Amino acid sequence: MVYFLSFGLHFSTFTPEKLLLGFILLLANPLSISAQFEHPRGIVTPEEIKSVRERLDTEPYRTMLTTLTRTGEQHQMESKDDRSYDPYEESDRLGVWAYLYLLTEEEYWADLAWQATEKILADTVYLTNPLAKGLTRARLLQKLAYAYDFCYPAWSREQRKQANDALFEVFYSVHATMGYAANYSIESNWMGVRYGSIVLASYIWDWTDTTNYKRSPALPIQWDASKRLQDHIQTNIYPSGWNVESMSYHIYNWTFVGPALITLQNQLSSFSVLDYVPNIEHSLQALMTSVVSIENQHNRGYTADLSDDDMMFSTGGVLAMGFSLFPAEQLPALKWMHDYLIEPNSYQAEDGQLAYSILYYPEEVMAENPATLNWRTFVSKETGVFVARNHFEDENDIVATYHAKANRVRGHQGPDTNTIRLVGLGAPWVIGAGRTGLTAGQSNLFPSVEETAEKDDKGLGKLHEYGFFNDGTGGYVVGSGSAVGTREHRRRFYVDFDHPLTKGVFVVQDSSTNGRRWRINTPEFNKFTEAEDGFTLTAPNGSSLKFTVLNKDKSIKLDTGKVPYGGKTKQHNFGIVYQGQGYPFSRYVDVFCDLNITVVMTLQPANETHPEVRIENGTIRVGEQPLNLPSPLLSNRQTE
Repeated sequence: MVYFLSFGLHFSTFTPEKLLLGFILLLANPLSISAQFEHPRGIVTPEEIKSVRERLDTEPYRTMLTTLTRTGEQHQMESKDDRSYDPYEESDRLGVWAYLYLLTEEEYWADLAWQATEKILADTVYLTNPLAKGLTRARLLQKLAYAYDFCYPAWSREQRKQANDALFEVFYSVHATMGYAANYSIESNWMGVRYGSIVLASYIWDWTDTTNYKRSPALPIQWDASKRLQDHIQTNIYPSGWNVESMSYHIYNWTFVGPALITLQNQLSSFSVLDYVPNIEHSLQALMTSVVSIENQHNRGYTADLSDDDMMFSTGGVLAMGFSLFPAEQLPALKWMHDYLIEPNSYQAEDGQLAYSILYYPEEVMAENPATLNWRTFVSKETGVFVARNHFEDENDIVATYHAKANRVRGHQGPDTNTIRLVGLGAPWVIGAGRTGLTAGQSNLFPSVEETAEKDDKGLGKLHEYGFFNDGTGGYVVGSGSAVGTREHRRRFYVDFDHPLTKGVFVVQDSSTNGRRWRINTPEFNKFTEAEDGFTLTAPNGSSLKFTVLNKDKSIKLDTGKVPYGGKTKQHNFGIVYQGQGYPFSRYVDVFCDLNITVVMTLQPANETHPEVRIENGTIRVGEQPLNLPSPLLSNRQTE
């Protein structure tokens, strides 16, 4: 096979002249016909799948395959009773059954995959409708490509032809449009889904009409989609590695981007992922620093719900894909995180994400705690994200996040300017609003009710200063801005994981010219208890977070109530799923204030009392230990 990146025209150095030259070279160098019919050739090669099959009788692959098989059998039982057609459910079934044939070579799974394929090929509402929702069409395209690539040896000539013809028609159509209501901003995850599915499908498709076409009709699509995918990734991910739309949308996007990159890597001899999209180098580090292994609806993982997004983390296979795509020095930490977040025996993703773990999990790599790579802290100066973590151990890890929101994109945004989040000791504590642009669910300093913007007012923030303690036990950040109507809001956030009397000390100091309500939101399952100097939240596991308001001039006045998590959003709004149960509401707690306020939070495990917090002569004391938080530096300790 001739590879069009073999001509020294790396995507990272493309100019308009080189683009034209590259296109001419593509047309002048048709693909080898004999190589066209070798399958699989997308996310895995014939040589790779042979070695994968040889290790399926060993752990952890045996357990992974058992779990995936259980999912496939469940899909088969459901399909018997389900006479209706849902494109998402059918694509889930198709994906799992195709994976299972790829791994086992049992024709039973290929037959089931063909049954699902027939239903999808008959879909005129989505598959062949250019005005239909492009995300759904791209999903169907990707699963059809997988099924054709994986089940090729088991399907008849006529079955192959039907699937192959459909692939060509749909990847050309999706390349042309993502539907009536699409977001065509290059930074939007819509474009990663679009071009990721096209790249994958166009390389899997077989060129059979050599009489009328002397060179593959897919070549122009491959060239264009690959360049546009590159543009999207470089815009969608900041140089720091942070995703401009948030971490959960990074996962969704990369369920399409990742397979496309692996396919390019397998098909193009001179392809280098980091030459192609250098911004991705630290993207998994950003993601892994932020996530805690708490049970959610799929498996394990909670992270800060920034932008207009939820907090429930699912790896989407992206972590396992990282074994194929990311630098070798990161693989030990990624393997540790894989084991931390994924329990193969109880994995519940219906679309077969565990298959990526079976394909790529590196048996030969020794897992290494990510703390050894300094992954406990992360900052993205481009948007003002600050993340501090105490350690990588278990579900009791603690992660504190601040977001200045210094930039906005034409995709997912949300009113999270100048906000904080806190997850740890087995529970989410300080959260955002979920999948909504409404402001009521945000944890921030608000004006009076009359002055509060009900929806995101598009206000930007600014990261002024930050530092991490040299021993990795916390840090501080100073930022400003508001998306809820607060004027001249300046926030100082201090994080200390090294206090002898508590698992974590967190200080928020806010100043403004119209701030009246200091609000936090927390999941409704956390019990609220009012105190004379603030309030306490207690999680179902008994751990607790105490809020002490440093205001000795007046008595503390509080208000509390519930807010629908995700606001009025209906589609893909699962509420908050915790320990296998769904909760539709968050609880807000308002502390009424006069322009400025300082709140100290202490976090304790079950049955542990909280140290006294007080202020003496301008110095905050937790127990008898002074915190010493001069402005703008929040500590006398050495910082990076």
